Amino acid sequence: MATQTSMGRFMLPAALLAATLVSVASKQTDSPEVGVPGLYKGLIVWAFFWAFLDAFTIGANDVANAFANAVGCGTLTHRSACMVACVFEFIGVIALGSNVTDTIRKKMVDVGLFTHDPYVLATGMSMVNVGSGGWVLAATLLSMPVSTTHSVVGAVLGIGITAFGWNGVVWDFNKKGFLSVVASWFISPVMAGTLAAIFYMTVKILILKYPDEVALNRGIKLMPVYMFFTFGTIWGFMFMKGIPALKKAPYSTTIPLTFGLGVFHAILGFILVSPWLRRTITDKENLPWYTIFYSPCVGVGSMGYYTTFAAGDEEKAPKPQLAPQQPSQQQPVQQQFPGQPQMMGYPGQPMGTMGGYPGMQQQMSPYGMPVMGSAFGLEDLGKTLAPGFYRDIGAKREEDAGLHTAAFQADSMVEEMFKFLQLSSCCFFSLSHGANDVANAVGPFASVWGIYETGKVETKASVPIWILVYGGVALDIGLITMGHHIMEALGNRLTLTSPSRGFCVELGAMFTVMVASKLGIPVSTTHCISGATVAVGMCNGNMDAVNWKLFAVMFGGWIITCPAAAFVTGMLFWGVVASPKPLPSNGFFTGSVPNND
Repeated sequence: MATQTSMGRFMLPAALLAATLVSVASKQTDSPEVGVPGLYKGLIVWAFFWAFLDAFTIGANDVANAFANAVGCGTLTHRSACMVACVFEFIGVIALGSNVTDTIRKKMVDVGLFTHDPYVLATGMSMVNVGSGGWVLAATLLSMPVSTTHSVVGAVLGIGITAFGWNGVVWDFNKKGFLSVVASWFISPVMAGTLAAIFYMTVKILILKYPDEVALNRGIKLMPVYMFFTFGTIWGFMFMKGIPALKKAPYSTTIPLTFGLGVFHAILGFILVSPWLRRTITDKENLPWYTIFYSPCVGVGSMGYYTTFAAGDEEKAPKPQLAPQQPSQQQPVQQQFPGQPQMMGYPGQPMGTMGGYPGMQQQMSPYGMPVMGSAFGLEDLGKTLAPGFYRDIGAKREEDAGLHTAAFQADSMVEEMFKFLQLSSCCFFSLSHGANDVANAVGPFASVWGIYETGKVETKASVPIWILVYGGVALDIGLITMGHHIMEALGNRLTLTSPSRGFCVELGAMFTVMVASKLGIPVSTTHCISGATVAVGMCNGNMDAVNWKLFAVMFGGWIITCPAAAFVTGMLFWGVVASPKPLPSNGFFTGSVPNND
């Protein structure tokens, strides 16, 4: 009897081992679920929610990182940056995002291995959004800019390795597998940095090194040249990727068109932009921004002139008229948000003159009530949902004074001229960012939806437009509600930012991202922006002009993100797929208690 018991103890493990060896040695067989659409409605709802989180955190971290330069140098306020990003990121997602989405979905992991178990692949892709979105959310709350591309590629890697070991991942560089992505992580910041440094040094040599008035006149004269390069790059990308009818057009057609449109924008710069800049900056005419489109038709001085005041003469500036308050009414108090840096005004800009910031005098309605709906609690609601709108994001910090002193600084009026170019590059960099980074969130969910619709693993499938819209909306919401964490952490902390530097940084990064998007390689915009910013900072000729400690922290985050996301996602995937599956006949998930009689 004891012998039989002893044998029984070893029969089950032996049987399991034998079954495992047989299954490994045999070919894959189709699951009964193959070709059956509409299974596991709970899975599609689960994936739908986590795809939103992933896109949300991309907006909060990656998009915010892309606009930190523009906000830090004062070209855009935090509010206006969010508005620009929301519009152009969304357009990039809808019009240009499908190609890269296809790459991240099908080329990191050999989806053919999941052909016989399609819903296992769907579960894995949903876990990609869980692991990636969770990791980036934690990094955003810690104000640490990380690569969302790193995160999602690492998560996909974790699925492939967990399911099939090392052979479950497409590694081949020539097949645009994982090794090509790894190479892009190093190539993209170097390429973006090199281009940005070249752009900035030409600006510095041709314009910024001259005395103020001479530099301003030279810059206005050279504006058509910079418009040629800026818009030539933009139109080149649109012809190569953005316009479907020209995607397969030969370069003999697209290159002349690109050159011709670059010349066209240079002519517009000569006719419209340069005269408008001369009148607004040199002659100090009070021309609104939209008059740039018809400035030759606007009479000289017809809209009046504005007066600038030197630092210390702010008391001469006209004060805004506020409605009188009753003595019993409380005066607005200065509010300090947790973790808010001490704010320092820019030269010629007194503290407390920018609406919505600490120290501001709040305008009162004729009824003695604060405007902007604060009497109804709308302002408090706004501070809760979008606290960055009520902070001085990008303000200079006292601890970075030495860093800024080591940097080359041009006259503020000369820098003002480059705000037009930086705003233009900002808009179209945002367009390319939406085209490139939407893949990180909607790519995995597109796989889940395709399997849910067909019950099969399709090697080629178009991404529905509603999925792209869904990702674009989540991206914009993430930027508005949490983007201030990253913008506030960076700002002027990596190196001193200015409109001329920001324009060159964004142009170099935009060119790199656009080329990568055309080739279908999911590069990291975080790497491109950071590499370009550091390279431009080094152009000061003083290594002290770059915050190398902060850059080391960012670089460490880049390295740890991919393996961390792979480990977390792989463990989640293993735990869910390898867990027991309850039978509906036993009453699970049916809404009724089974009768055991």
